[in-house]
Amino acid sequence: MQNIRLFRQIFIAALLIIIPSIFATTWYGTRMIQSFYYQEMQRDIGDRALLLRPHILDLQRGPGRQLQEFCRQTGRLATTRITVIDGDGTVLADSNENPAHMDNHGTRPEVRTAMTGKIGSSLRFSKTLKQNMLYVAIPLHNDRPQAGILRLSVPVTTLDTVLSAIHRKILQGALFIALVAAGLSYFLARRISRPLEEMRRGAERLAGGKTNQPLVMHETNVSKEMAELARSLNHMAEQINKRINIIVQQRNELEAVFTSMTDGVLAIGADHQIIRINKAAAELFSLDSQDVRNKPFEGVLRNRLLQEFISQALASEIIARQDLILMETGRQITLRTHAVPLYDGAGKRMGSLVIMNNLTRINQLENMRQDFVANVSHELKTPITAIRGYVETLLDGAVNDPGEAENFLQIIDRQGKRLDAIVEDLLTLARIEDRAQKNSISLQREHLFPIIETAVQTCMVQARQKDIAVNVECNPTLEAMVNSPMLEQAVINLLTNAITYSPEKKTVDLRVQQQSTTDGRKVIRISIRDQGPGIPAEHQERIFERFYRCDRARSRKHGGTGLGLSIVKHIAGSHNGTVMVRSRLGKGSTFILTLPVDGRTTVASG
Repeated sequence: MQNIRLFRQIFIAALLIIIPSIFATTWYGTRMIQSFYYQEMQRDIGDRALLLRPHILDLQRGPGRQLQEFCRQTGRLATTRITVIDGDGTVLADSNENPAHMDNHGTRPEVRTAMTGKIGSSLRFSKTLKQNMLYVAIPLHNDRPQAGILRLSVPVTTLDTVLSAIHRKILQGALFIALVAAGLSYFLARRISRPLEEMRRGAERLAGGKTNQPLVMHETNVSKEMAELARSLNHMAEQINKRINIIVQQRNELEAVFTSMTDGVLAIGADHQIIRINKAAAELFSLDSQDVRNKPFEGVLRNRLLQEFISQALASEIIARQDLILMETGRQITLRTHAVPLYDGAGKRMGSLVIMNNLTRINQLENMRQDFVANVSHELKTPITAIRGYVETLLDGAVNDPGEAENFLQIIDRQGKRLDAIVEDLLTLARIEDRAQKNSISLQREHLFPIIETAVQTCMVQARQKDIAVNVECNPTLEAMVNSPMLEQAVINLLTNAITYSPEKKTVDLRVQQQSTTDGRKVIRISIRDQGPGIPAEHQERIFERFYRCDRARSRKHGGTGLGLSIVKHIAGSHNGTVMVRSRLGKGSTFILTLPVDGRTTVASG
C-alpha cells in the first residue's frame, strides 16, 4: 500500500487534536464562568441574609404585622424576595406574597439544608413568580437550626442574558482561534516534512553508511520520509546498541566495584554537590546514599576537618592525601583520605573523587595487640622473675638451710602453678576462638540445672574456706542449646570471681531464669551476685579484656590470671549470647550471662 506523505499525517492529526481541544476548552470555560457567577450570586445573597438575620430575630419577638411589613419594604428596596419560615415549614412572612395563602415550605431543598445548620441554596423555576429564581436559606438560630429559617431569592433572568452574550463571544473567538490554528498547523507540517530527507542522510553518516539489516515498517500510514528514515536508523540503532551494551557492561563492572569497596568513596562536583557516594561511605557517616545526591557536602558531612580537606582538594589540581581523626556518632574514627581530580569527557574539571580508608579498626587491633603483648609479658615476667630470684638464692647457699630451702621451693612451686594457670587460660582462649572461627562448637539441648550444680560443687571448696554460702535458684526443667563443658567453665569462672572478692561469711547468689526479650525471643539469664567491694564505673567496660585489672595489686594477691572474664566473654559469644556487669562501689557486683534458648539468635546486651 502506498505510504501517505508525512505532511498530510501531521496536518490532519494536528487539526483532529487542536480543534476538538479548542471547543472542549470553550465549553469547559463557559461552564466554569456560569458556575462562578452563580456561586458569587449565591455568596452575595447569603451575605445579605446574614445582615438581615438580627433584624428578623428582633421583629419575631413583636407582632407578626411588623415582620411582614419589614420584609415587604426591605425586599422592595433590595429587589430581593425575603421569606421567613417557621421550624415546621409554615411561612411567617414574605416580601412578595401573603404568607397566609402560601404552601408549607418545609419540603423545599434549600430549607431542608438550612434546617441541618448549613447554608442551603437552590436554582429552580418559581411557579409563583413565573421565572427562574436562585434561593438561599440560612438558619435563624445557629444553635437551633430547626427553630426557623430565613430565605432570600433573586431572579436570574438578567444573569442568564449576560451569560448568553458571553457564550456567543467565546464561541466566536473559538472559531477564529481554530482557523488560526489550522493555518499554523499547515505551516508547521510543511516545515517538519522538508528537512526529514536531510535527517536521513545525517543519520546514515552517523551510523557508518551500512544498511544490511533494514527495519521493516508494517504500518500502512507511515510517510515516505519516515520509511526512508527507518531504514537508515536501523543500522544506526544496531551500532548504537553494540556500544550501549559495552557501556552498560563497563558501568555494571564499575558499579559492582564501587559498591563492594570497603573503602568509602565520595564523588564531589565542582559546585560542591555530592555526585555519588558508595555504601561504605554512607554507612561510615550514617547517611542514605540516595537522599544525599545533588546536595552540598557541607550540609551532609558536618565535620570541619573533612570539609576543609574536600574544599582544598576541589581547589587543587593535584592529588591530595591526609590522615584525619574525626568524631562521628560519638566515636573517634581515623581516616586516611585521598582526593584525585575528576574530569568529564571533554577533559574539563568537574570535581574530585575522595577515597576514605577507615583505619579505626586497624588501629584498635594494633593497640589491642600491643596491650596484649605488654600484658602477657608483664604477667609472665612476674612469676619468672620470682622463680629465678629464689633459685639464685638457693644456689647461693640457701639450699643448705632446710627451713629456708623448703620455704623458697614452696614459693617457686606457687609461681610455677601461676605460670601454668596463665598458659592454660591462654590455651583455653585460643581453643575457643579457633573453634568459633571454624564453627566447630557443637550446641545440644541440655538441662541447665545439672551444669549449674556441677559448677557450684567445683567452687564449694573455695567457698567453705571463706565460710561463704552459695544460694542457687534454678528451675530443674529449664533447657537450652548449649555446650555443657564450656557453659560450666563460664559459670565456674564467674563463681570463682564472686567468691574471691566477697568478704568472709557472706553469700553469693546464683539465679537462672528464662525470660522473653522485647521482640518475643526466649533467653536464659544466669546472674551471679556477690557482696564484694564493687567495680568503679570507668573500669566496667574493660574488665572483660584480657589481663585487664581494676586493681593489679589486689588481683595478684588473690592469685587470678586476668583471663577468667575474657574466657567468659568468648564462651558467651560462641553461644551467640552476651555477658555484662552491673556494679556500684561498696554495693557488690552482679554478672549476667545471657544465652538464647534456641542457640541461634544473637541477643542484645543490657
